[in-house]
Amino acid sequence: MGRYALLVATGEYADARLSRLRAPSQDVERLAALLEDPEVGGFAGVKVLRDAADHEIRRAVEDVLASRAPDDLVLLYFSCHGLTTAARRLYFAAANTVQDRPAGTAIPRTFLNEQLEDCRAAGRILVLDCCFSGAYVEGFKDASSAVLDDGGEGYVVLTASNAYEYAFEEDTLSLEAPRASLFTDVVIEGLSSGAADLDGDGWIDVNELFSYAYREVRGRRSDQTPQFFAQSAGPPLRVARAGGSVPSAVRRSASYTSGQLLVARGFRAAAEPVCRTLGPLGRRSVVFVDGRPVELADAAAIAAAFQPDDPRDALGASYVRELISEVHLACGDGGASAVAVAQGAIGRLIEAMRDGHNPVRLLRGVRAAAARTDDLLDGMAVPLGTADVARLASAASGSPYIGGMVEHVVGVTGRQGAVLVEEGIRPAIDYEITRGLRFDRGYASALFVTDVGRRAAVLADAHVLLFSGGLTDQALSLVAKSERGPLLVVCESLSDVLLSALLRRGEALVVIAENATLSRLQAVVGGLVLDADLVLAADSKAFGHAAKVVATERDTTVVGSWPLALGPDTAIVGGDAAARIRAGAEDVLRIDRAVRSVRSAAHDGVLRGGGMGLRALGERLAAEAGGPPTEVAGWRALAGALAEPSRRIAENAAVEVHELDPSLIDSVGTARAVVAAAARTAARFLLVA
Repeated sequence: MGRYALLVATGEYADARLSRLRAPSQDVERLAALLEDPEVGGFAGVKVLRDAADHEIRRAVEDVLASRAPDDLVLLYFSCHGLTTAARRLYFAAANTVQDRPAGTAIPRTFLNEQLEDCRAAGRILVLDCCFSGAYVEGFKDASSAVLDDGGEGYVVLTASNAYEYAFEEDTLSLEAPRASLFTDVVIEGLSSGAADLDGDGWIDVNELFSYAYREVRGRRSDQTPQFFAQSAGPPLRVARAGGSVPSAVRRSASYTSGQLLVARGFRAAAEPVCRTLGPLGRRSVVFVDGRPVELADAAAIAAAFQPDDPRDALGASYVRELISEVHLACGDGGASAVAVAQGAIGRLIEAMRDGHNPVRLLRGVRAAAARTDDLLDGMAVPLGTADVARLASAASGSPYIGGMVEHVVGVTGRQGAVLVEEGIRPAIDYEITRGLRFDRGYASALFVTDVGRRAAVLADAHVLLFSGGLTDQALSLVAKSERGPLLVVCESLSDVLLSALLRRGEALVVIAENATLSRLQAVVGGLVLDADLVLAADSKAFGHAAKVVATERDTTVVGSWPLALGPDTAIVGGDAAARIRAGAEDVLRIDRAVRSVRSAAHDGVLRGGGMGLRALGERLAAEAGGPPTEVAGWRALAGALAEPSRRIAENAAVEVHELDPSLIDSVGTARAVVAAAARTAARFLLVA
């Protein structure tokens, strides 16, 4: 059985005699979110039409009703001005309606009635939140004790008022409503809180929904009388889930929007194939590329290839791609774990908003929890031991062979040394040791970037100029005289004027570094370190040479031109060592993850792997939760989500969480990047309107 809805909200009118309504645009957003929520309404298709002309509304009504199957349920909702003539004919105002000419510019009651009577759907529900809406059913043969179920047939009308009453917003007429209308607000409250489940069976049917709305509206305003009419009899039609029992205390109305549900649904669709790859026994996901099924195990590749079946899921899927890219740029690994944490956080935040928590206050809680994880991770970190390097690299790459190779390479270059991983012309993995240097200063401007995917500036077979002190006009002249080809300029400082000049000319990549770094670079690339006096007499001998330069916003790696013949225990005297690792396309990603993980762990330390370190972090975070209740809810949402990677890893390995391999380790830096990126994604989700 398909469930479909069309929600029509008109609050802005071209005719100045029809006053503006603020309630419809607010009501329709909240109601759409509830109907689309799979845990509440479960409607597969909800279309919202705001401030449309009469012909657009007619077409939308026909579209949603004409294509229904016999076992479908369809719901129409109108929130607008209701207009009646002297002959008691009822019209629903559109954005272009002329108040005293409704027959040609508004939606007549007869049009809606005929369309609903002709619709093939088994269940047809019309909800009218308009003044004088009770006039719709004048002449109906009422069977108001009857409602429908999935197998019945019927046509039900719920109205906000009778034929002679206005529809009110709390204590004011809806004609000037600053907030939600009373009737729709009560309906939303009953659905979102579960309070309309009057018999406690976990479901809300149309009879219960009307009874709840009638009681609440009449209790707040004795001069507004909701109406209920049905044209046929049958067992109860279930409109929404209520959670299984009548709540002991009515919760506040859900605070999420249909846009947030749309993002959450798309995120979940793209996250599922990514999370299947988590862990040493993670599975490979099948995704379709150009209509062909492809088997993939890399999180970034899966997210890039994923195409949702429903186009509406594309936005949420883009969140997954961007999250993985952000984590991989930061540390090379942890993309799938970040997706699992973000998915867990989003699910918990929806539950919190379903209970009425304000999304902005939830946002504060998420951000506060994420900030606290930095200190907690520092306290959990254990230094990376020599015996841990191969284990960590093997876990990050999924290959003991790669782990052993990385262990040897970093044994020569140092854990923070210069290691470049490149795609080779052969599928086999090989490497060479040469002079090289990696230092913690990146490019002077993002406009130097040549590899957008990695956000890196890459030069091959490049000349190098080294300047002590600041770059001067004379130094700029030397740059202009250099031979054509890639050029790296390293200096201690640079004015904005000279940087702009270099960017305009496109003649060089500029990196700013400390003076001590310049002498180390000279040992790698040759040439001279020029000062203000030497620049004036400099010639071609001043230029050094690098086989490869890779600069990011955080660091720069420079590899010299000549390989060195070194044994496994040989040290390079008078300079720094570098390694160039070449491999096939798929292995490049795995090796790069391993190298980055070792580098990160050397700086930040390690913690237990298999997601168990994140789980322990979440438990410590949850124990510290405090502050305003809504901020605590956001804090706990992130804390609870940190257990998701270990849960998914155990699920993929067909074991219990406590049975996960205790020898696995992860980099603290990777865990830090995972939490930070997942928290930013959760915050982005909360800010969706």
